[in-house]
Amino acid sequence: MIIKLKLLVIGIAISFFGSMAPGTLNMATIHVSAFDSLDAALWFVFGAVIIEMFYAAFAVTLLHRIKIPNQWKKGVQWLFVIGLISYGGYILFTELFKVESAAIEKISFTGSAFIFGISMSFVTPSQMPFWMFWGTLLKRRNILDDSPSSILIYTLSAGIGAASLLVIYAFLGVENRDWINDNQFIFMIFYGSVFLMIGLYQAWRNIVSHLRGSVVE
Repeated sequence: MIIKLKLLVIGIAISFFGSMAPGTLNMATIHVSAFDSLDAALWFVFGAVIIEMFYAAFAVTLLHRIKIPNQWKKGVQWLFVIGLISYGGYILFTELFKVESAAIEKISFTGSAFIFGISMSFVTPSQMPFWMFWGTLLKRRNILDDSPSSILIYTLSAGIGAASLLVIYAFLGVENRDWINDNQFIFMIFYGSVFLMIGLYQAWRNIVSHLRGSVVE
């Protein structure tokens, strides 16, 4: 029971912070809220979260079906670390060196906000790698297993975390669109730093684990 609760809390945190950086989905949420209505923004969030949960469930199911040879497991773990450090470093690089990013005003849609949320979330390329990366780490830490209850909790946590932050963006978008746009630099620096620090911390743990294994041998 403790492990399941831990999985739920960690999954929510991963999804919440993973949705924090100003990007396609949260900027679209703000756009819909600011230029259409709060109700439309909430429908957009509902559609986006459904696909987020689908990707999380599909990623972890695929992860459990992939049989990784024991000699490859350390390589996969280091690939995860490199991915985190590269992702965090890339975000910091693009912000610190003023690489142009999309503004809220460039996002537009017509028709149903719900369908728009589904389509925007569906074509987001980072969804599958994101949930497979975190699924790999949680599996290595014996927090995530292949039981139906664990997959369900992992899926629900993905939806709860993403929905919580996107709803906040929806409410902020009503009157604070310009403030959010003006402070994207701060958001992105914080976001990139979090992923960079997590990657460095995981690298340190891998090195310590390797050294301890060498001493035992």
